Amino acid sequence: MSLKYNLDFINDKSKKSTIKKAIAILERSYYTNLEESSFFLDPYEQEVIESIANKNNIDLKFIGGNDLAERKIFIANFFYEPIEESNYIRILEFNHQGLSHPDVLGSLMSLNIDRESIGDIVINGDCCQFVALKKYANFIKYNLKKIKREVIDIELKKDNLLDIQAIDYTRYSGFVSSLRLDNIISEFTNTSRSKAKEIIKAKFVKVNYEIITDPSKIVSKASMISIRKQGRFIFDDITATSKKGNMHITYRKLK
Repeated sequence: MSLKYNLDFINDKSKKSTIKKAIAILERSYYTNLEESSFFLDPYEQEVIESIANKNNIDLKFIGGNDLAERKIFIANFFYEPIEESNYIRILEFNHQGLSHPDVLGSLMSLNIDRESIGDIVINGDCCQFVALKKYANFIKYNLKKIKREVIDIELKKDNLLDIQAIDYTRYSGFVSSLRLDNIISEFTNTSRSKAKEIIKAKFVKVNYEIITDPSKIVSKASMISIRKQGRFIFDDITATSKKGNMHITYRKLK
């Protein structure tokens, strides 16, 4: 019997392709009743896979080095609990001076490692930590010796725990005439609604990690909205409505 699922609601072709690859792993576990683990998925992809697993009564566990991690792999039909994460993923760390998330990611990609094999990358002051599939950990340790012009010394983190600090953000509020995405983007970026539509149609906007190109999409409370070159925002709440029907909203921009 085949897995029950429907992906027609996913418009992003790239994301649908990634999810189909993950479903293939899920199906293999389903048919053989054996444990299988995946590559790294973003929160939206995790949500879709978890829904499919629940509909088909497949035991599933997501791990990413920390419960707060965004990118995680799944383990289907796992045999033992608690799961020993170091059997699947490893945390690597190194000290640095002034390197950024894109610097680190770009250098990892230069080793011909797929983005799907790398989890969260965390910069805590002069220490960088990142998560990788176990099968690539030693390869990265012994082959990534320099990022930009800085020589680095990568080590496997002994406790295999990703140190994620509390997310810092700035609170904002403003008025919108509706919860259409173009209205929300206009408020977040302090630009015109027509410009906001251009940003959306250029595929520069993600809502809950999914690229959205429809300016009329209604945004729900607690949605995470990413805007290229502008940052990430969380739409929190509607706190009041004016006599003219405009809504006063509160939101946060992640630092």
